[in-house]
Amino acid sequence: MKKIVLLICVAFTTLCSTAQNGPRERIKAFKVAYITEKLDLSSKDAQQFWPIYNNHEATIEKLKKQERKIIRAIKEINNSQSELSDQQAEDFLNTYLDAEEQKSKSQKKLIVDLKKIMSNEKILKLLKAEADFSKRILEKIRERRHRN
Repeated sequence: MKKIVLLICVAFTTLCSTAQNGPRERIKAFKVAYITEKLDLSSKDAQQFWPIYNNHEATIEKLKKQERKIIRAIKEINNSQSELSDQQAEDFLNTYLDAEEQKSKSQKKLIVDLKKIMSNEKILKLLKAEADFSKRILEKIRERRHRN
């Protein structure tokens, strides 16, 4: 019962605080509720878990933003009918590889930090919950596109 109340409180608080910020923030709120439920986090566990996880998510979001900038820059070059120089291509690839490496390091840091506060089994549940959540979001997007 405590877990259900905690989950409802977390979801409600997050939804209320992010309702004005659009779909991206609503997705984050649902992700928080989903992960909290799947990991069966107590309030004590949640207090330790969320700062670590949120830090990781912020790092990943920043790196994804970098990757999106690279892709936009390449599209702009392609749309302007000009050729991408070999040096530009190499720079884009190096930036992309650096971002991928940083994402990998962040994932490793997340796991190392989480091992200090929770069991390996719960960490594996987190990885599965993240993958399942991503699948669900993609399915919802496909459903909406199909309806329109």
